[in-house]
Order: sequence, then structure tokens, then C-alpha cells
Amino acid sequence: MQGCFDTSLAALGSLPGKEKETLYYVAFFNYSTGLERLLKVLLLLDSWHRNQKFLTNAELKAYGHDIVELHNKVNNMVKEYGAECKSELQADEVDNGILEFLSAFAEKSRYFNLGSLGGAHGLEDPLGVWYDLLRQIYEKDIPARLRLPDADENEILVDHIEGNACRKLTREGATLQTETEGHLDERKMTLALPEMRWRLVKLLVPLKALLIAIEVKIRAEAMGIDKEDAIPFLEEFLDFVCDERDRMAESMVRP
Repeated sequence: MQGCFDTSLAALGSLPGKEKETLYYVAFFNYSTGLERLLKVLLLLDSWHRNQKFLTNAELKAYGHDIVELHNKVNNMVKEYGAECKSELQADEVDNGILEFLSAFAEKSRYFNLGSLGGAHGLEDPLGVWYDLLRQIYEKDIPARLRLPDADENEILVDHIEGNACRKLTREGATLQTETEGHLDERKMTLALPEMRWRLVKLLVPLKALLIAIEVKIRAEAMGIDKEDAIPFLEEFLDFVCDERDRMAESMVRP
């Protein structure tokens, strides 16, 4: 779990470049895997707290890779365990969009390229959704004074992405577009990526708080009996998760 999160956030810490799409796929795959594992760990701990036994392998597998369903189930436990976080850390519309994207990627769109080669229909290009999320983050999280002017349409031709095909749009026969739908100007992307990275860390804050809260209850109830050491201290695997943006970079630097 920790390795998945580390790899994903490190990939997103790289500036956009020629290999950015490769790094994005690394980030999508690893973050969705790490998040699924964390959510299932929380369900296991809750099961232990209630029944002094873990969910069976079959019960755990029944959840599949549906991150939205897992997150909703775990989120319902937050109030019960007294693990509420500051209001500014609560998921907003963009965060919910990120969760839906990760869930779709975990369930099916990670196979988009293979499916395209095999002629599959109905699979959504994860990069198109990703660029749309970055656009939303740019418009919502970047202060107006830091935003960049739109590119001059007299200076550029823009790549238009349609599935796996790429073509140029010019002034003749089509209106020149400086940013295609779902695709963000690379300069703006450079500003949006750190905000995306922070949102991904922020999504983990309530989950870490819940993890600690369940552990505390389990240990308090097991005090002095042979089950006291049944649950390890798991929060150390989320030591990079912090609730303040300014502390994020420092907490993610590992020796």
C-alpha cells in the first residue's frame, strides 16, 4: 500500500514532458491500487472491532475494484468512530470526480489501450478524463493572479485527440482551437499537477484518521487480554499524509 502511494505521487511530482503519459499511467495504476488496499484494510479492521474476526477472503473479494462503493462504505464509518476532519478537507465535487475516475480505471479503463487494439467499444480513454480533471483543478484551485493567458491562436496549431488518433486543426475549414476539449495547455498543466497531487494526499487524511480511531478502540477493548497485539500500528505506512498543504512536500521526502 505504502509503495503504491509513494510511486504514484512521485510520478505526479515530475514535470510534464515527453514521457508524461507513461508517468500518468504509473500514477493511475498505483494510486488506485493503494487506495483500494487502504479501504479494504479499514473494512478488515472494522470487522475485527465488531466481531473479533476479519472478513473472509471471499467477502473481501466480493467488493471487487469498485473504489467508489468501498469509499462510500468506509466514509459511513467516519462519524461512528469519531474521525471527522476539518471542513476544508471534506471531499468536494472535483474530489468526487477523482474518486470516480480512479474507480473506473481500477475496474475497466486501465485496459483501454488493449481494448482499443482488440476493437472493444464503450471504454473511456482515461487520459481524456484525466485532462478534464486537471482543467477543473486549474480553474478552481489556481488563483486568478497566477493563471496564464490563453495561447495566441495565430502562433500555434493544436493537437486534437480522438481516441488514439491525432490530427492538426488549422484555420481552414475549422475554428482554430488553442485547447481541445479534455486537453489542457501544457503550461497550465504544470500549475495544475501540484494541486492534483495535494488533492490526492488530502483524500487520504480522513482515511488515516479513521484508521487510527479504529486501532485506538480495538486496543482499548483488548487491554490485558491475549488479543491485544492482534492489530499492528498501521498508520506508520501513511506517514506522508498530512492535513496542511505547506507540510506536504516535507513529509513526502523519504531518507
